[in-house]
Amino acid sequence: MKRRFLLLAGLAGGLLACPSSLLASADDSCSPAWRLDGRDLGCNSRAALAPGNDTRANLLLLIRDRAGVETAGLAYPKAEWEERGYGRTFFDWKFLTATYYPQPEEGMETPDFTGSRCVSLTGTNGTFEAALRAAKGLSDGERSGLTAARTRLAQVCREEGTLAPWPDVSSAAGQEFLAYLKAAEAFYGAKWPDATQGFAALAGARDPWIKETAIYMTGRTALNVAQDQAFDDWGGFAGKDKIDQPTVQAARKALEAYLKAWPKGRYAQSARGLVRRTMWLSGDLAGLAGEYERAAGLVDARKDAVVTLVDEVDDKYLMSEGADGTATGPLLMATHDLLAMRATGGDGAPAKPFALARLESQKAAFAGHEDLYGFLLANHAYYVAGDMKKVLALLPDDARRPSYTPLAFSRQVLRGMALAALKDPNTAGFWRELIGGSAAMHQRPLAELGLAMSLERSGKLADVFAPGSLVQDPTVREVLLGLSAGPDVLRAVARDTARSDHERDYAVFALLHKQLSRGRYAAFAADTALVRKGATTATWFYRFETQDEVPAGVFVRGKFSDGFACPAIAKTAQTLAASPNDPTARLCLGDFLRLNGFDNFTDLDTRPDPGELGGHANQFPGKPIARSAIYAAIMADRKAPAEARAYAMYRAIACYAPAGYNSCGGASADTAVRRGWYNQIKQEYPASPWAKKLRYWW
Repeated sequence: MKRRFLLLAGLAGGLLACPSSLLASADDSCSPAWRLDGRDLGCNSRAALAPGNDTRANLLLLIRDRAGVETAGLAYPKAEWEERGYGRTFFDWKFLTATYYPQPEEGMETPDFTGSRCVSLTGTNGTFEAALRAAKGLSDGERSGLTAARTRLAQVCREEGTLAPWPDVSSAAGQEFLAYLKAAEAFYGAKWPDATQGFAALAGARDPWIKETAIYMTGRTALNVAQDQAFDDWGGFAGKDKIDQPTVQAARKALEAYLKAWPKGRYAQSARGLVRRTMWLSGDLAGLAGEYERAAGLVDARKDAVVTLVDEVDDKYLMSEGADGTATGPLLMATHDLLAMRATGGDGAPAKPFALARLESQKAAFAGHEDLYGFLLANHAYYVAGDMKKVLALLPDDARRPSYTPLAFSRQVLRGMALAALKDPNTAGFWRELIGGSAAMHQRPLAELGLAMSLERSGKLADVFAPGSLVQDPTVREVLLGLSAGPDVLRAVARDTARSDHERDYAVFALLHKQLSRGRYAAFAADTALVRKGATTATWFYRFETQDEVPAGVFVRGKFSDGFACPAIAKTAQTLAASPNDPTARLCLGDFLRLNGFDNFTDLDTRPDPGELGGHANQFPGKPIARSAIYAAIMADRKAPAEARAYAMYRAIACYAPAGYNSCGGASADTAVRRGWYNQIKQEYPASPWAKKLRYWW
């Protein structure tokens, strides 16, 4: 039964189960860039329309904006692990749709035969039985036999060998229903000639249900015939050159005839989806654009059917070669224009410069949508021309509304970005006002990001964490705690019992880690008192904002010795505060870093781009020490105790175990140097337990 699982019934709008282009969606496993602008495609989108957003997110926001859909009563869904680093400021497509269209916790039950034309059997038994009950001239026995015979269709779809028998019917009405079942069986069994002939013969049926269904199925069958050779058994698409184009046109004609006769018929939605599919298969992108614009204007933006439509538009039209320039309606035209302004090169410019003249030529198409058109002009000024004063002229200040639609919010975010680029002294005040009305899902966190970045860049980072601060988004705050905050801010947050345990632990971890790694030993020893009693030690050292707990407890209850005699790290820090070059204490510091997983932990020490949150202020200067530097200094110190020098050589050699790569940070030593360390410990300290323990060098 080759290629039975190819074409969906069209009940979902004619969508092929193909992945969207990477131009639309981004890698779910990457981290977002914590910046306001959306210049290029990353792995995240934002609540403000932008060139770098997933095209699906932009289109969905535009559809919801036109429909005036509110988000009151919605709640953010539980983020998956790979989404937790987005905070609530950013989102991927899956998280956005789960926010607007939440599903039951256990998810929706997958219909039988999903992904195949047989899916149209699911839930339609009642329709067939209702038609039998309404039909005149059928005996009770014929109704019963025909009802039982319909099970043959599911048996064919399941590829069962023994099928239910056909019933004996004698009435004219019964013969029509039996002929319909035989044609349907041929359709589901991919016996296209029999299906085509069977449905065509029923186009003049007396029964109204049989007649309507047969005419619809005539077009649907023709579409399956047209693409029969274009897909393999697993649904792989061989390309449009394998499509039977004359039959595609015949299918389109038949489906349009059905819609003309039954514009509100029981299969009208499916037929319109299949007409769009014929347009896609035949390359009629202009016709497809018109159909999608119409469908986007009619779809109920409150229901998740809009998600199916947007996925289809993205996959079948927006990402199709040659689609750009074919749209004539404002929704698709705006989505394409934003995509055309997306940067793809290292210089931050679009791959093909988006000419202002092209945008100006579209003005008539946006009649009645002047706010959207002005927003597109402002995007061109910001992302393409770099004219921030023009952005401000195009987007008047409107930051004091009680609430914002997606477009109105997007206009003000772009204005705020232009103010920031011009270093306007009122930038922070603008963001404060915008926060007051940013009530829709994902809006306030983005506005808070704007305020936080403004305060960071104006030297007022402490205001982010001051009592009464409008910046409340946990991830925005923690990014700044980890990358920008100095000791005073970190101590204040660690002591603030009004903040969450997670934020307090994040603050004290950042404080103690930077003090210890930068040689501020006395302060470290004193500030260990800030660690909460319940702070954990058992957490993976990576992206703490994605984890339930921050391991601040490691600084008071972490491991500190595994053979080389060392006290607790606070005591080691006190020794180093009094004598920073003490060899034994320095080796104990190295052991603490090694035993507790600090090797190659750079999350709090790697500066992001200056245009990102946390990329401007640095109130904790200095560079973290690498374990390899500790060992190198002690090996070079001939006055160091023999045990300390031997242990330093042992540990320096072990930095390269087992594969020859330096795991201790700092500059790597070549193989000749590492071999020299090995020979030196064996020759100078043969009685040392470390020399005896060492059998190889790497």
